[in-house]
Amino acid sequence: MKRERGYVLLQVMFVFAILMVIVSQVAYKQRIQVERTRHSLFLSQAQAYAESAEAIAKVGLTLDQQNSETDHLYELWNTSEGMFPLDEGGLIQLQLDDLQGRFNVNWLAPSSGNADSALEALKKLLFAIDSQPEIADELSQWFNSDSGIDFNYTDETPAYSPAFREMSDLSELLLLKSVEPEEYQRIRPYLSALPSNTALNINTAPVEVLQSIAVFITQDIAEKAVTDRGETGFTAVSDFKNQKVFKENEDKGIYLGELSVTSEWFELYTAVTLDEKTLTQRTQLHRDESGTVTLTMRDRSAKEANPMPGDPVKGLATGNPSPNALPDNGTEQK
Repeated sequence: MKRERGYVLLQVMFVFAILMVIVSQVAYKQRIQVERTRHSLFLSQAQAYAESAEAIAKVGLTLDQQNSETDHLYELWNTSEGMFPLDEGGLIQLQLDDLQGRFNVNWLAPSSGNADSALEALKKLLFAIDSQPEIADELSQWFNSDSGIDFNYTDETPAYSPAFREMSDLSELLLLKSVEPEEYQRIRPYLSALPSNTALNINTAPVEVLQSIAVFITQDIAEKAVTDRGETGFTAVSDFKNQKVFKENEDKGIYLGELSVTSEWFELYTAVTLDEKTLTQRTQLHRDESGTVTLTMRDRSAKEANPMPGDPVKGLATGNPSPNALPDNGTEQK
């Protein structure tokens, strides 16, 4: 009888253990489902806020074009407050930057029609920011199908080859062997990846980029140009080219001939924080001559904004990574 009672007790304990496992699994699945629901709700709310920020930026850029004939760093799109509290106790951070004040890497593509001069201009820029001139040489070869660089990347894992066409995003620079991640973070505030026929906005370009315009533009001359454009910017490219230094060096090379005092391409960085979770997003916007603004790219892998170096309004001096870098959230493109 004792053995039978012991056997029954073991059976009861075994059944109880199975029930505990089943209950634990059910509780775990319920907890996972709750977390999934919470995360799904966060994503839908955060994306709604991010899309609202894009809509506001579109309206702002349209109104800006209607009210101003030039684009410069002291306009409302660049000076408005960038952090706003949300009703749920969260926070939304916004930053809008002009991409045409940066050196366009696609100027080195054969489609630009001025690739050789742009190559020298990029070398000068890289030298000015204490970077590596060989980046410019490799980039030039990357664009040129006759450069013989096809086999330069066969030892990579996985192996790849150049596309021999304009870059659609600046992050493609990381495919170059001469561009390490740390170097990319340092040079990216000075660069953009726009259509090769895009002009450089001399009203938003920092000192280092202004130096790349011509062989005779030194740091002192570029700094004087920034001072001369003041808080209203040059009203015309001729105001910039009428400087004495251009007249004195008419026989010397001008690397970048396509200059402008207006911009069509902008980048909006948005970070939405709700319930200690953060969604980050980088949006590229294009404004045409009629003032219509179109979303051309949306990237949720952005961890931080890419501020214009030396922006006197935002007080951002370099491309150093932000101490408040935010988490990765995936990528979506349109």
